Amino acid sequence: MPRTPREVARALLPTSASVAVREARGILGRRPKIDPSGWTTGELAAYLSGGRSRLVPPRRAGHEAVRLTNSLDGTLPVEAVLLARAVADAAPPVGQEIGSALQQILERYLPDTLLAFRNSGSVAATPQGHRLIVEQMRLLHQVTRDVARAQAEHDDRELRVQEAFLHARFDRPRNGLDLPLAGDPRPAGMPPPAAPSAPSPAAPSAPSPAAPSAPSPAAPHLGSNPPMGVGAHHRLTEESGPTALLPPADPKLGISGRLALPTGLAVTMGAVFERHTGAVGFVTATSRRWQARRRQRGFGSAQVDVQVILPPRIRRFAVIASARPTGPAAEVVLFLGTRADSTAECPSTLVRRSGATTTVIASGHLTGEGLVVRNESMVYPTLRAACDGFDYRRVTWLSDDTPAV
Repeated sequence: MPRTPREVARALLPTSASVAVREARGILGRRPKIDPSGWTTGELAAYLSGGRSRLVPPRRAGHEAVRLTNSLDGTLPVEAVLLARAVADAAPPVGQEIGSALQQILERYLPDTLLAFRNSGSVAATPQGHRLIVEQMRLLHQVTRDVARAQAEHDDRELRVQEAFLHARFDRPRNGLDLPLAGDPRPAGMPPPAAPSAPSPAAPSAPSPAAPSAPSPAAPHLGSNPPMGVGAHHRLTEESGPTALLPPADPKLGISGRLALPTGLAVTMGAVFERHTGAVGFVTATSRRWQARRRQRGFGSAQVDVQVILPPRIRRFAVIASARPTGPAAEVVLFLGTRADSTAECPSTLVRRSGATTTVIASGHLTGEGLVVRNESMVYPTLRAACDGFDYRRVTWLSDDTPAV
């Protein structure tokens, strides 16, 4: 069968040359296909705004540590989860410069500590394992606070001291939790002596004891994040001030979630939650059914409210919204509350692109001091991927968007 001159030329090229040609065309003609699972809406927007010339996705420092923390959310002690996320909150926005000490914490020491916990097997599930990971997270959190303060004060000497301490404390091979070696007289979990030039920073004060059903304190704050206050109204943004502390929920009422969105936008909103027994459940509502309220807001503009109520006495939860991958991105606002006078407002974006149609808008952890709410604004391709990303794994699935409940 006769072939065209182009086909003949392709046949004469070596295999490696043909591959190189195809790769070059992919680089010059369009961006490589990426999987945005676990990206924040800000990271995805920064990538999409770069045009065809942007090949490397811009991601915030500590991105992988955040993904790793979320994937261990149901396994780690709640305090360790909150401390790890508080450390990651010290990262500057996408595209801004970051100091070397803070970058080492976010890109090396925090993920290494989390991986050590994950790789410790059965030891991680013991009370000793929980105590060790909490102690190490408290230490990282304290060092991060000291580094953030030194950077704000332009204190180069203090930054060198903290970097030396980080190297002395964390730069050694680890395959699991930092358990004492045989014959080591130090108690389990006690850090080794630091170098004389880099003394260990003071540990944070011990948290107040929590109720038996919620054994962890509220997350501390770092850097520019404001302290979490109890009560009132909190507006939580993705990169600055993403966390708030609400009063404990009324056991008779539970936690209410209301999603405000423009009319005409078909959205399914739901929440996945975990009880203290480990059982996982779902609640859901949609803007196309009777659960959705239509209200007039502003100068005659219409708004749709979709509402879900989470049951009382749960350990943690995530609020998730999904929309079809058609049309432009949509701005929505989630209101979470435990009482009428205490709410958290979480503005977010439904990206509505293939591979990013499901958004985890917010997450919550019930602690002895109240409800810790965080604006997540992370995208996933399916509900199942979102649940896996936040460690809700004890679920039987009929399809990637349909749990068997």
